[in-house]
Amino acid sequence: MFETLTITLREGIEAALVIGIILAYLGKTNKQALKKYVYAGIIAAVAGSIATAIAIQMLLAEWSEFMEGLMFFIAAFFLGTMLIWMHRTSKHLKQDIEQGVESAFDKWQALGVLALTFFMIYREGAEIVLFLSATAKEASVATVLEGATGLALAVLFGFLFIKGSLRMNLGRFFKITGVMLAIIIFQLIVGGIHEWSEVGIINLDQTGMSIIGPLVKESASIVFTGIMLGFLVLLFIMVPWKQIQTEGIEGIEKRKALGAVRKERNRKITIGIVAAFLILAFVSAQISALPQGVDPKPEKVSVTEGEVRIPVASAADGDLHKYICDAQNHPADCPMHGSDGRADVRILAMTKSDGSVAVAYDACALCGAAGYVQEGDELICKRCEAPINRDSLDLGGGCNPIPIPFSIEGNEIVIKTVDAGEKAELFKN
Repeated sequence: MFETLTITLREGIEAALVIGIILAYLGKTNKQALKKYVYAGIIAAVAGSIATAIAIQMLLAEWSEFMEGLMFFIAAFFLGTMLIWMHRTSKHLKQDIEQGVESAFDKWQALGVLALTFFMIYREGAEIVLFLSATAKEASVATVLEGATGLALAVLFGFLFIKGSLRMNLGRFFKITGVMLAIIIFQLIVGGIHEWSEVGIINLDQTGMSIIGPLVKESASIVFTGIMLGFLVLLFIMVPWKQIQTEGIEGIEKRKALGAVRKERNRKITIGIVAAFLILAFVSAQISALPQGVDPKPEKVSVTEGEVRIPVASAADGDLHKYICDAQNHPADCPMHGSDGRADVRILAMTKSDGSVAVAYDACALCGAAGYVQEGDELICKRCEAPINRDSLDLGGGCNPIPIPFSIEGNEIVIKTVDAGEKAELFKN
């Protein structure tokens, strides 16, 4: 329920916040001339996102890991330059504002702002449009309204942020927004590393994936969203709601002014506490609503004359099936238990869309023996949540399961234990 709203809100809020920070910064520095490049970047990115989705649908292709990783790194680069620019400029920002300086901007600064805006919006926009296109068969008025509501809320967040931040103390503004940008840059870099590790451009071992994997999970993304919402609340609380003068006045007027200050402070504290509980509830609800996937209990199979035989019918229902050697009915030196007997090799089997059977280890080269769960027609890596199409189960590479040589003899899948035990080291306890 509300899946479309959640996706569009979460994808849109990150871009809205970044754009809000850029526009607020330009407003604080009196650099109004650059705002048109921000708006141009937004328009170009929205058009580019729609064009990309149409092209992908026409070519029957997928949003590849390479392209997504590239978008991550490009966005991180431009966002990083924005952060450095803000840090350098903030040192003499007060003087610039007081003097009303309207700096002349060369084309490279203008192009930099346009490029930053474009890639931040384009990356999020392409993902939103692709998600919506994937659910187009089940589209309804409610779905369209959910998507529009999510995007509208994201824009509202950015608008309220800009309006509030313009009244905020400059030092606080740059400290808080600097941390926000740093968190987003961190997410982008981690996401780019993960995507490119799947296509082999970046080589990560199991230790690297054990570090990167939890950071790119859907649950981690929800937590990051909660953190960003927390920063929004912090910014809101730090913005002065009223201009209350307490200096130069005495007597009853001063007591009234101090009372107004205390009242505003208490209201902010109350709102902050309520907002914190609401954010925690939102994050908890989103995490608990994540699909857990189906992780079947491994079926025990016996070893006969150096072979494992699995009935084809047991894996012909389109569901994920896992198998493990029966510890009571196999030779003690079975290769599937490793050289020292401490491994328990898990084999998975599943029928592809054409009806053929795919057989592989319940493990991949990147994440080791973390294993997979089934969500619909896809397998999901337990460690990094990379989705694996059922038709690519026997291809290997990236986070795909490691294939195992096998043959079909009559109504049985035949796997030599020597082949099945080749990766036994991955499964050691």
